[in-house]
Amino acid sequence: MKRALIIDDDKNILTTLEVYLEDKGFDVITAGSGEAGINHLRGVMPDLVLLDMKLPDRDGLDVLKEIMASGIKTQVLIITAYATIETAVSAVKMGAFDYLPKPFVPDQLDLILEKLKRFHHMEVQIATLKGIFSEGGILTRNHRMRKILQTARQAADSEAIVLVSGESGTGKGLLARLIHDWSPRKGKAFVTVDCAALQENLLESDLFGHIKGAFTGALRDKEGKLKLAEGGTVFLDEVSEIPAAVQGKLLRFIQHREYERLGDPNPHTVDVRIIAATNKDLEEMVRDGRFREDLYFRLNVLELFLPPLRERPEDVTLLADHYLKQSSRINEKTVRRISDDASHHLQCYTWPGNVRELINTIERSVIMTQGTELSADDLPPHIAKFNPVAAGESSLKSLEEIEKDHIQSVISHTPSLDEAAKVLGIDPATLWRKRKKYQLD
Repeated sequence: MKRALIIDDDKNILTTLEVYLEDKGFDVITAGSGEAGINHLRGVMPDLVLLDMKLPDRDGLDVLKEIMASGIKTQVLIITAYATIETAVSAVKMGAFDYLPKPFVPDQLDLILEKLKRFHHMEVQIATLKGIFSEGGILTRNHRMRKILQTARQAADSEAIVLVSGESGTGKGLLARLIHDWSPRKGKAFVTVDCAALQENLLESDLFGHIKGAFTGALRDKEGKLKLAEGGTVFLDEVSEIPAAVQGKLLRFIQHREYERLGDPNPHTVDVRIIAATNKDLEEMVRDGRFREDLYFRLNVLELFLPPLRERPEDVTLLADHYLKQSSRINEKTVRRISDDASHHLQCYTWPGNVRELINTIERSVIMTQGTELSADDLPPHIAKFNPVAAGESSLKSLEEIEKDHIQSVISHTPSLDEAAKVLGIDPATLWRKRKKYQLD
């Protein structure tokens, strides 16, 4: 079911649009202010936002800027009075799909929804022809990434726990959300628990909840995020950071679907699916005694490794062009393209911060440029002056790195894993273990 977020302080319009969109098959969330709408945005991940230009707390254009800057792939329909049509046109230039003047009739909405449907169909066709995957904020033409996404789509139909691994900034949270959106639980809540952000007792309270007086500052009963996600998905971000005491309680919940709130001896049950993410090697943490082996095995039913951006160079210019257009709209600039010289520098850079660093780089460069073309001079100095040859010579490769590169090369040039094992002079079982060790496809 598609999701719509309506941001308007007029209760009559909220009710009218809610009923209309629900009849059209949308799951609808409403917000009576700009701040409430922004707060709903990441939790809802709407396919469509209907945004009033005149809100009690914030200017509609400011809210639109935040929506466009969020990176969430959504279409925004502006709702405006006749007196603010000029503002609505400005909003369309910033990236809104269309505008709806007040007062409006259902036929006008029908026409816009039909146009949205045709636009989406055209986008899918163009992306397919170009060999591009574009959904849920993930954009790629990399073959390895497309295989991972295909596996993720298959996994989405099951109830299996999924462990998403990869470096920071590769899009683990986006993939987790996409799995939820593809699953039978898509109409229910998707709740994120940031395991690295809270101390032990606060993380336990955030996850399981607490009763009044359970600890200093617990002034009232509180339901945990497990309960808030009833019927939906709980995303454990940076699961490697969970303290040992909480690991045991999480293991119990996974095994028995029971948990206890802090200060409450009574067991509670809840129906949720778990997706976890980590940027650390959990196997190594298990060997070092920093992560429970039994919990690791429970979490690692299906692991999806997102490769770093430096290992999918064909995605660099694809993503750079995409975020150039987005950032140009948000910042009301007229930057239309990236110069060949700038593209070369972007391709040569190794992107230790991955996609997140690329997004920040493009936004900064768009703000700094004075023309309609982003040049190499607009890039941050550490990227414009980056020397890949010098970087490669500065550190010799280890035997493990050489072995990993060689195995990946042989796999990519042979028709099957059995054939790859023959070329490497090892048995298929050994190749399987090495592929798992090096996280190769």
